Amino acid sequence: MENNIFYKIDTKYDSLSKTFKIIADFVKENYTVLSFLSVKELTEKTGVSAASITRFAQEIGFSGYPAFQKEIQKVVKKEIVPMREFKHFLSSSNDYDNVLQKTIDLNINTLKTTYSDELYESFQKAIDIITKSRRVYIIGSRSSFTVAYYLNFMLRGFMENVELLSAGTEDISTKLSYIKKEDVLITISFSHYTKFTSKITEYFKNSQSKIIAITDSYSSPVAIKADTTLIAKNSTDTYSFVSAMTILNALVVKLGKVNKDETLKKLKEQEKIAFETGIYI
Repeated sequence: MENNIFYKIDTKYDSLSKTFKIIADFVKENYTVLSFLSVKELTEKTGVSAASITRFAQEIGFSGYPAFQKEIQKVVKKEIVPMREFKHFLSSSNDYDNVLQKTIDLNINTLKTTYSDELYESFQKAIDIITKSRRVYIIGSRSSFTVAYYLNFMLRGFMENVELLSAGTEDISTKLSYIKKEDVLITISFSHYTKFTSKITEYFKNSQSKIIAITDSYSSPVAIKADTTLIAKNSTDTYSFVSAMTILNALVVKLGKVNKDETLKKLKEQEKIAFETGIYI
């Protein structure tokens, strides 16, 4: 199981003391800055004592603040910008004769490293949240919008309570005005993260709605606001969403099986209507 530091914090968050939650919130929101802060500087920024910071690090599973900070530094070092890697792949001196085969191989390798016990636990929690929700909202911007649109299209095949949010010409403020705490937002965002998706996710958070994040890092702007996070690493060389699409396919199938007979009935009805109205030939 991957022991991501942000996953550790999220797992323990509800049981943390008020002081520890202040530290945890600061860490998740400012982890890049934390890499360079001494205990004294962190004390000044959070308003908690040095002793509390040390105890917090120990509560998360580290010997002290230096070890905790070192792990944060590893996270920052590992984080990459996928588009930068994609550009590198294009300009690489390796002139592959069969780009198709190479791309397929790279995506296969990405999928092989996608599954983890953490992902399974988060997946199960996401299913539970969605099935108990009044309404399901989906959001994704720029390149992530294609993933969000796909999920919306698939779920609307058998679910009536699904709404896609986008930064188009529509009056999104009208849609947001109907949000209730019984709703859930599935927020999809990959680096570079967009301000629009982050702001909408923040709005749902303030509305006390549940949030499911589909993203590439536990430290992403949407992950730190989420109730559960499904990590889908993009293929860095090809900038492929193969992991995200695979996870979402599994999500759709699992939700469809919750009430299999009703799902099959609705899918059959939609297919019939599509043929009758000339959508299909």
